[in-house]
Amino acid sequence: MRLGFPTKRNRSAVIDHGAGGHDVPDYSAALGQAHFTVGLGPGDILDDRFLLTEVISQGGMATIFKGQDLHDNNQAVAVKVPHLSLESNPASFARFQREEEIGSRLNHPFILKFVPVNGSRSRPYIVTEYLRGCTLAHLLGRIRPLPEKDALKFASLICEALQYLHEHGVIHRDLKPSNLMICPDGRVRVMDFRISQAVELRRLTFVGFTPAMGTPDYIAPEQIKGRRGDQRSDIYSLGAVLYEMLTGVPPFDGDDPFVIMNTRMTGDPPAPRKLNPELSPQAEEIVLRALQRDPALRYPTAAAMKADLDAPGQIQVTGLKDRLQESTRWRRALLLVRHLFFIVVIPLTIQVLLFLWLWHHHANKR
Repeated sequence: MRLGFPTKRNRSAVIDHGAGGHDVPDYSAALGQAHFTVGLGPGDILDDRFLLTEVISQGGMATIFKGQDLHDNNQAVAVKVPHLSLESNPASFARFQREEEIGSRLNHPFILKFVPVNGSRSRPYIVTEYLRGCTLAHLLGRIRPLPEKDALKFASLICEALQYLHEHGVIHRDLKPSNLMICPDGRVRVMDFRISQAVELRRLTFVGFTPAMGTPDYIAPEQIKGRRGDQRSDIYSLGAVLYEMLTGVPPFDGDDPFVIMNTRMTGDPPAPRKLNPELSPQAEEIVLRALQRDPALRYPTAAAMKADLDAPGQIQVTGLKDRLQESTRWRRALLLVRHLFFIVVIPLTIQVLLFLWLWHHHANKR
């Protein structure tokens, strides 16, 4: 099975048995900037092993190069090099280290594979397998919504990866279309473990809305409250991704991330079939169960969600769409005030009290 890239005239061709895959977008125009921000560029060799050949992508935190592993028959690899500014930021650099710390322990066909680098390194970097294909975000940029059959298939494969992660004590916490790679054979790869949580690893401190919290369009309500979340948080995020695949829009949309998050806390998204009447009631039921605000009402495991995705015709429709609650303006305002109190007022009060104590302590010494 291979992935073909659909057009609006051919929505059924998202999974095509005969079409070839496509490489990720070309970022060669960014080469000069990449050399400036990471101190490296195509043609450089890291630690006499990894030859950098071209830039795959460049973000605010790191540049990803395509490379060759000179110790493994010039095998194609992806090399992620943090920007120099990130290395001097303890919180951001800790997330970079965590990504390799978690990723290197995982081994599943639907999870990005990390290449082990033994011994000392001349600088921080991460090496992974090189993937052909495109992210789900890129695919949704070409066509939305996706055909129901293909969206359910993609979600089922992601569930397999999530079940493996959860059984190994890892919660992804930032599942979204840009972190999901669709390969030419129609399989998926779950990527980016920068803010993932492993049971035995140290916790990254949560303060307000930061990259360590997740992405507003897909984050679970309990994460918005500052809780670490559990495997059901990932199920909620997958429900949000599936909602977007099936309807063409995220479950909660808007320009202000705080409004999006507060709307998610106080209400439910529109019923999927209102946005896409071609959907089956069973597909709508799966999405709405995954998107329950109360974690106890969601699928208990990714395996349970996968069972429904693989056999939607056997699902008993319970009428979740009839029990959806629209977020009201006064509830959103009340919740926003409460969160601002915890995020702004309390930390500011602590700082003022600390300043007064230090001033009083200094005055007594005189």
